[in-house]
Amino acid sequence: MTSLAEQAAWDELLDGLATAVIWVDSQQKVGYMNIAAAELLQVSTKRIVGVPWKILLPGLVDDLTSFGEQRLTIHEYQVQLPDLQRLRISCTFSNYEHNGQDGWLVELFNTERHHRIVEEDERWHQYEAGNLLVKTLAHEVKNPLAGIYGATQLLQKRFQQDTKALSFLDVIAKEVQRLKNLVDSMLGPRQSAQKELHNIHEVIRHVLGVTKPEFPPNVQLMLDYDPSIPEILMDFEAMIQALMNLIKNAMQAMEKHGGLMTIRTRVERKFTLGTHTFPLVAVVSIHDEGEGIPKEVFDSIFYPMVSSKKEGTGLGLPVAQNIVRQHGGLIVAESEPGHTVFHIYLPFDRGEA
Repeated sequence: MTSLAEQAAWDELLDGLATAVIWVDSQQKVGYMNIAAAELLQVSTKRIVGVPWKILLPGLVDDLTSFGEQRLTIHEYQVQLPDLQRLRISCTFSNYEHNGQDGWLVELFNTERHHRIVEEDERWHQYEAGNLLVKTLAHEVKNPLAGIYGATQLLQKRFQQDTKALSFLDVIAKEVQRLKNLVDSMLGPRQSAQKELHNIHEVIRHVLGVTKPEFPPNVQLMLDYDPSIPEILMDFEAMIQALMNLIKNAMQAMEKHGGLMTIRTRVERKFTLGTHTFPLVAVVSIHDEGEGIPKEVFDSIFYPMVSSKKEGTGLGLPVAQNIVRQHGGLIVAESEPGHTVFHIYLPFDRGEA
């Protein structure tokens, strides 16, 4: 038997590990959990002792006695955390005797960061390639549109007395102007000459002040802020546009069945965006319980003219992505029916990358 002093020393040692460790007793209940595991699963180490381990990791293994003395490793297991975020982890089960009692040692490895870096790198390159193509085409279209509009104005002056001709020319002028506005939207906002320090919560407050009257009665709003987030160097007006596009999308996704929209702000440390690792990154997450983004268009949602809505222009997300990219950040999405989240990553200081 291990003495109390020895047990306390072992517990202190395990609590110092970065690896998440759980010990499950012979009754398949949690007998011990180190701090890393508690932080990973967002639970209290004291309250979780004595609770069946399946409550923590549902659907992972039916019965721990089924694999005998062998070590079992399960990859790509997804667990939903108390804050509704989903986490991909790898789990290793081993028979382990603790303090004279048979049980199992469970080691948890967070693989979400690896997957996120791979996915973001792929999306980063996709976005850059698509954005370059679209901007090239938009510039090519914009030049002849300007010529058509100029010629139309000259014809309007020449046929001022011809009502019928003027009516046709007005149609041409309006349609050319509409196409010009569409092309400008595809090109996105111009790079701001100067950015200033602003609180991201002030941006959210401003956007909600504009959009809240449009919220359907069956859509509820929850704000989950980290008040310690420092100010970020940004173009205030452009960032308002980016957030407005995302919040309106979330609102429209829940018009039919309703639900809860959650806007969450957090700070991540040592965060990788593209090829750069930043000391600190602000994360704004917009979660909705709408119908979700169809799988067939999900990989293309940040390309212009791609939309899952019948009345959608397919420009809201590309414009938002372009604005965030101009701030050195990135927008990443995850979606399934009833759970769609857009994460906006904004580095605090691009110079420290």
